[in-house]
Amino acid sequence: MVPLKESLRLVRTDRMSMRWGEMDSLAHMNNVAYLRYFEECRVAWFEELGIDYNSKSEGPILGTITCRYVKSAVYPATFSVTSYVGRLSRSSFGMYHQLVNYSDESEVFAEAEAILVWADISLGKSRPVPDWFRAVIQGG
Repeated sequence: MVPLKESLRLVRTDRMSMRWGEMDSLAHMNNVAYLRYFEECRVAWFEELGIDYNSKSEGPILGTITCRYVKSAVYPATFSVTSYVGRLSRSSFGMYHQLVNYSDESEVFAEAEAILVWADISLGKSRPVPDWFRAVIQGG
């Protein structure tokens, strides 16, 4: 699902520990928890870039996300969550995430592909991706 890493730009890797409460009745991490880890990484990157979500601002919002669950995570677990950016269009861009075992990065738990839309928060409408953010995605 995730494009070749060579076509993507790495933006960050975060180390995160699984929480006991994320286990479900099937004795593995609930599927919603994976998406929360990916969200935490996206939001941390946006904050790092100085994007401030307030009622009069603009910034990226989640349009779609698809997750491929590769292997069940079981408590206790420590993850590396890696985030990449890729495909860029007029008002949206792609982000790709991978959640792996921190101690053995060959053990992949999940991969996700998200499309984020640049939006005017107060109007709730898409806007063109600003030039400064285009430069970030393109590595400039």
